[in-house]
Amino acid sequence: MYRALLLTGVAGVGKSTVADAVGRALTTAGRVTAVVDTDMLAQFGPPPSGTRERGQFYDELKCANLAAVWANYKAVGARFIIVAAVIDSLALRKRYADSLADCQVCLVRLTANEDTIRRRLQERDTGSKLERRLRTRDAHRLEPTTIVVEDSTVANDRAVGDVAAEVLIRTGWPVQTGEHQP
Repeated sequence: MYRALLLTGVAGVGKSTVADAVGRALTTAGRVTAVVDTDMLAQFGPPPSGTRERGQFYDELKCANLAAVWANYKAVGARFIIVAAVIDSLALRKRYADSLADCQVCLVRLTANEDTIRRRLQERDTGSKLERRLRTRDAHRLEPTTIVVEDSTVANDRAVGDVAAEVLIRTGWPVQTGEHQP
């Protein structure tokens, strides 16, 4: 059985960092694991002329590229894939799941308090990119979230190894050396 973990959450919540930690834990336990940050799968632009919905264009590009990357990882023996992505609708969750052929998919939303997210954004982004992300944060805080796309939620409010361990517990994936590998 192939297994995929989709880590989602807002910009600055720590998706990439936690994905790396989960990947390290699985690899250390002898599980053949791939880790993909979908932001790296859509380093392209500008979108073709006539593109009406920029966000949708990039989501589709990420999913198409993820499908190709996953096929390659599977071909060389990967059984697990950890994916960091912003997934904010059931339709987008389905697109990502469809991109991960033959995988049992689990989606975990990472959360953190607003001060932590803003600090992380300020540490990594600058200029107009930082301003855009902060404006987006402000707008999203005012909108109630009613669509649940995740299977579980984990607070990213402690050491990354502890967060990764909780994510793995929530997925039910084996991480101890010697456990039966599905």
